[in-house]
Amino acid sequence: MLKKLKIPYLGILPIILIAAVLIKLIFTTNISVTSIISTVYSCIAYFVWGFVFAYLLNPAMAFFERVISSRKDTLRAARYKRAGIIAFLYLLIAGLCTVFIVAIVPTIRTGVSDLIDNIPRYATNFEIWISDLTNSFDPDITESVELYTKNLFETLYNWLTGVMNLSSIGGAVTSAVTVSAQAVIRMVFGIVVSVYFLYSKEGLERELKKLLYSLFSKTTVENILKISKEINVIFQNFIVSKILQSLIMFAIGLIVLVPLRVPLAPLVALIIAITNMIPYFGPWIGSIPCVLISLFIGGFWPAMIVVLFAIGIQILDNLIIGPKIMSTQVGISPLLVIAGVTIGGKFGGILGMFLGVPLIAVFKLVFYDRLISKKLKEKNIEIS
Repeated sequence: MLKKLKIPYLGILPIILIAAVLIKLIFTTNISVTSIISTVYSCIAYFVWGFVFAYLLNPAMAFFERVISSRKDTLRAARYKRAGIIAFLYLLIAGLCTVFIVAIVPTIRTGVSDLIDNIPRYATNFEIWISDLTNSFDPDITESVELYTKNLFETLYNWLTGVMNLSSIGGAVTSAVTVSAQAVIRMVFGIVVSVYFLYSKEGLERELKKLLYSLFSKTTVENILKISKEINVIFQNFIVSKILQSLIMFAIGLIVLVPLRVPLAPLVALIIAITNMIPYFGPWIGSIPCVLISLFIGGFWPAMIVVLFAIGIQILDNLIIGPKIMSTQVGISPLLVIAGVTIGGKFGGILGMFLGVPLIAVFKLVFYDRLISKKLKEKNIEIS
């Protein structure tokens, strides 16, 4: 009799208990969506960093494998070659970072020190220029402009002096190391994980396919794999090409600006190259502080050189560098590119401005276009 006894809705009892526990936690603790996301990310951070590193280095590894690999290679030989390529890539990155720190950073620091020493002179000259310009205005307006200019330069001078102060630098470094120790550990472990991802990527892909085929139908998995390939092409063409473009622009900036004795030439080249990662707005946003730095330190002609360089490097990038590096364009209109930059910047800051474009492209080309085509086909409508 007891075996035949059935309690109604007994199967949902575990769900009710779990829901009650979650509600209790939510209303009696400080648990929030942000804290939950933060907790989840802290658990998978090493793998996220590793995946990002591996994703960025995979095109370079694939290129070198095509160059040095042969069909006659045994499995062991192919593995040795891949291990050597991975080691070479990370040694190359470490070498480039070392060269930048040793050769470029001291130059930037010296230039900033010169800027600090000459700020009083720049402020005086600028105040004289403002005074001459506003002589025909109302005296109260002139006085307000001069006072604002003086306060601006004093603030800039105090900030730069504090930044360049050795004790402040030491304290800032100590604080930064303390705060970012977890991020540094994540990055180090991420590099280790990325080596495993790169070395065993075929095996990981095979295991992922097994998991997908075990969970979904064959047609669904084929669609997932097809969409994944399209997303990969969009991100790879955009991110990798932008990195290469910025590296080339930085090298050209050093070659052009250093011989012309532009003040803080390495810093100017670096700012323009980094901001070039953001489509349309980036190069011009980066050019403004570079022109101001050159104007204050070097005067009119160095500033004009920077203006001409910024315009010329953009023309060169848009007509030659970009098309040569990108095998295919992102595939969306300039209006959507601007939308991706602005929306991404609103929600993700600088990183959002950078990733907004490929995300918009993924949404349009992979999902929106496919949905529209399906709906038009269902209605037997063809638009030429």
